[in-house]
Amino acid sequence: MPPRPSAPRSEDLVPYVHKLLIAVAVAALALILLRWLHVFLLAFGASLVAVLLTALADPIRRRTPLDAGWSLGVTVAALIVLIAGVAWFVGAQVSLQLTQLQHALPAAWAAAQRQISTYEVGQWLLDRLHQASGLSMAGFGPIASRIGRITGSGLGAIAECVVVVVAGVYFAAQPQLYVGNLLKLVPSAAREAVTHTVEDIGVALRRWLVGTGLAMLTMGVLTAIGAVLLGLPAPLALGLLSGIAEFVPIVGAAVSALPALLLAVTLGPQTVAWTLLFYVSVHQFEGHVLIPLIQRRVVSVPPALTLFSVLAFGLLFGALGVVFATPLAVVLLVIVRRLYLHEPDTAAVASGKT
Repeated sequence: MPPRPSAPRSEDLVPYVHKLLIAVAVAALALILLRWLHVFLLAFGASLVAVLLTALADPIRRRTPLDAGWSLGVTVAALIVLIAGVAWFVGAQVSLQLTQLQHALPAAWAAAQRQISTYEVGQWLLDRLHQASGLSMAGFGPIASRIGRITGSGLGAIAECVVVVVAGVYFAAQPQLYVGNLLKLVPSAAREAVTHTVEDIGVALRRWLVGTGLAMLTMGVLTAIGAVLLGLPAPLALGLLSGIAEFVPIVGAAVSALPALLLAVTLGPQTVAWTLLFYVSVHQFEGHVLIPLIQRRVVSVPPALTLFSVLAFGLLFGALGVVFATPLAVVLLVIVRRLYLHEPDTAAVASGKT
């Protein structure tokens, strides 16, 4: 008779149990990460705030006897005074124009639909749009019923912005407390390389933030001036929207032009043509003159990579992914160049040279 197979010993099962536990731990970690993605993105936003505050505080620290803590305090106080001053002088006018823009856009959309529907192709496009979004020919009727939900989302977004800013101040005040403890979790063999990578990420994000801030300010001012010259309603509000939208490249430019074009519809076809020409021209100036000048000293993210990063991070993380797509792409570029391509030159990494 053939020998009876012996029962597996407990010692033989140890490797399989060990692998099973590892698989379960990885799956649990992946589930936690998926649930906490929103929190991680808010933490990343706080890190951007910390990088910006540190960049503004460093000149004060270098040129005065103040230490890092006091320099940061002076920076935060100066920013509060600056924001309060701007709000005092132009805040009421901007708020009024934003309200004007909010009330004018539904009528502008209704006028645009009437003009577009005169063409057969336009009517077909409107029908497809109505089926996809639930909009009616009357304008923004269904949207009006969602105002409560939009307001609630807006309040949630404001609360998250407050959390991001406060956490950013904490990160900037004690960077070693957070970054240093995180680096302790890295194996000692790779800790030096990861430390240098984190330093390069900080430099790259700092330069990207400076460049993006300059682009936002320039585009906001140019758009406001153009809106005044074109006779569009609420020029300050349009400039503010254009400046904020510049934080999200490519997509933000297209989105910021829509309110101006809708308002131009109410002023006639000639104004629509001039408005479209103005927005195309100003963004051509941005792409061919302003951005190349800025990128001489800051991070250069290729346009195609920027577009695909917006799409990819938007699909993965939603609206916050779209907002933080470019800085996340900057981080990935630095990680690839530092850890995979082994480029040690921080200046080359920050300037976008390969």
